[in-house]
Amino acid sequence: MREHRLGLIRRFMKMKKKSGMMAFSVLALSLLPMSTGATAATIPGLMKQFPGLSAETAELTVTIPSFTMALLIVISSFLVKRFGTKKMVLGGTALTAVGAIISMMAPNVATLLFARALLGAGIGMFNTLCISLIDLLYSGPTRERLLGFQNTFQGLGAAGGALIVGIILSVANWHMAFAFYLIAVVLLVLYALFVPEVRYDHVDAQHDGGPTKLTTAAKSQFAYYWVVLFIVMVFYMTVNVKIPSYILENHFGSLSVGSSAVVIMSVGTMIGGMIYGNVYHLFKRYTLFLAVLIEAVSVFAISAANSAIGCVAGAFGVGFAFGLFIPFIFSKGLSFVPKRMGNDATTVLMLATNGANFLCPYVSKLINIGGTDHSLFMISGVIATVIAVIELIKLMTHNHLRTASENA
Repeated sequence: MREHRLGLIRRFMKMKKKSGMMAFSVLALSLLPMSTGATAATIPGLMKQFPGLSAETAELTVTIPSFTMALLIVISSFLVKRFGTKKMVLGGTALTAVGAIISMMAPNVATLLFARALLGAGIGMFNTLCISLIDLLYSGPTRERLLGFQNTFQGLGAAGGALIVGIILSVANWHMAFAFYLIAVVLLVLYALFVPEVRYDHVDAQHDGGPTKLTTAAKSQFAYYWVVLFIVMVFYMTVNVKIPSYILENHFGSLSVGSSAVVIMSVGTMIGGMIYGNVYHLFKRYTLFLAVLIEAVSVFAISAANSAIGCVAGAFGVGFAFGLFIPFIFSKGLSFVPKRMGNDATTVLMLATNGANFLCPYVSKLINIGGTDHSLFMISGVIATVIAVIELIKLMTHNHLRTASENA
């Protein structure tokens, strides 16, 4: 009898360990999507080796992965239905590794651009799956917690990637900096070993409690969260891009202090993502209101700051808010659609984030009636406050209608 119990315990522990490795393997995919800009530090070495290279072309080696990644995000929505999730992830990580190897051996800029485009395409093949797989494989508090961790892993990939590239450049040439992306090989092995094949065209029968069709009301709710996501992402990117020069131009500190503010912002994102599950457990539907309110207060703090400390504190707050509203909006948005449409819905939501990244300079210029960075932060804070108020009214109206329905 005792041996039987021990056998059951061992099997339970083995299953728990395997389940933990599956979650880690899915989360680890998120290390790559936000790390494409980590090689920005290679630009000086690249221009030194190729003196005739323009600054724009050198910068293109950093940004071109974002273009091919965005392109594949849209295409992958159709490819996943045809080939399944596992082939897409394994193919994407393999393509990323190939792009990294070619980048490390690139004899000229044209080859490097091709390799970097290939790398971005590889990441784009599984980018949406980083979130939609969590939505598909998990539910309840575990789902919310893992969505928060997913955001943390993204921040870790961005900050850790930049740090590792910097360390490599201190001991080797710019070619070797691209070795960071060979982590894709590790991700490939982990996914192959611990994550099963999942097909979106066979999931509804296996998942209870979710919607079976997309209603008009669900479309309206989804559209609302898409718009909110786009706006708050624009403000996040505005702070990310503007704060280094804002600190420098206001004589709060050097450019290195401004760069440190961006790092602190990433740290805020990681912390927000790590505790998102606990925050959601406490505040439930009010989590988005809380996140947008924190972002509004933080942007106001930056606009009112008279020292680098105030700017850094505000940047941390914006990053922390980002760590909360991203998993909430994706979780809420995906809850309105049938499970079989989860990857399509993730793709549409990612178009909001990528669109915000691309259009941020133009939107910022449009709303900045004062013409200065100070006025831009102030206006951003006002608009974020308006969004927070709208979200609060929406929540209170929902509560009132629910109470009236219960009393009827």
